[in-house]
Amino acid sequence: MNNPLVSIIIACKNNAEYIDKCLESVKNQTYKNWELIIVDNFSSDKTFEIAKNYTDKVFQIGPERSVQFNFGFGKSSGELIYRIGAEFVLELDVIDKCVKKINEGYDALALHNRSVGDSIWAKVRFFERESYRNDDVVVAVRFMRRDVFKNVGMFDESLVAGEDFDLHNRIVEMGYKWTHVDAVENHIGEPKNIKEVWKKFYYYGRTINRYSKKNKNVSKLQLVFFRPSFKKVQKELIKYPKLFIYFYIYLSIKYVAGFLGLIVGTPKKFR
Repeated sequence: MNNPLVSIIIACKNNAEYIDKCLESVKNQTYKNWELIIVDNFSSDKTFEIAKNYTDKVFQIGPERSVQFNFGFGKSSGELIYRIGAEFVLELDVIDKCVKKINEGYDALALHNRSVGDSIWAKVRFFERESYRNDDVVVAVRFMRRDVFKNVGMFDESLVAGEDFDLHNRIVEMGYKWTHVDAVENHIGEPKNIKEVWKKFYYYGRTINRYSKKNKNVSKLQLVFFRPSFKKVQKELIKYPKLFIYFYIYLSIKYVAGFLGLIVGTPKKFR
């Protein structure tokens, strides 16, 4: 499998602000043997129209990412599959590095997702994500062999939050060989204000309960307020007092919003 076809599958919704940059970074990859499948969740902006400029494999289905990605997988034909978000800008050699690592005998790979942005919240998220680099607890593989994804049962379509962790957990449980790869995805769609932070994690809170019940042991480690991985960035954060303060304000907002979402409960459309 020296030059396998890679199926890049993107599930998106209302990402018109970012998707051009994402798709340009895909088009400019040094590795050229790939196909692009985009599955839009009935965007109300220009996401769907922009996507059609890059591939003829653009579809629309909902209600959430798990369903979208599984649908996109059904439309793909690559020996390898790569799941990315519409707010990701890939470094030029990401796919090339991943294919080479798979050819070393691995079944699935976790990539580093780096936060990029000018807002204070994006800078805070940068440190949060850096703490997860090469972590084996807060991790979800994104690049994998086609047969692996199919054999573990694909994404659990009953999950909204934590669906990527759940997939990773099943890959580990079934004994597939995975590792981290030195390839970077830049996440450019970070929250610009407190309202966006609150809205995101309140929604996740309303939908995280199913994941927690299904993955009781590992979710206890992943969903704690102070994750052990944060120790990796503490010394660096202390150098920037303002960022240090905002880092813990962000965590407080994140967990209060998530907790309130949990209390309110799962939206009717997902029950």
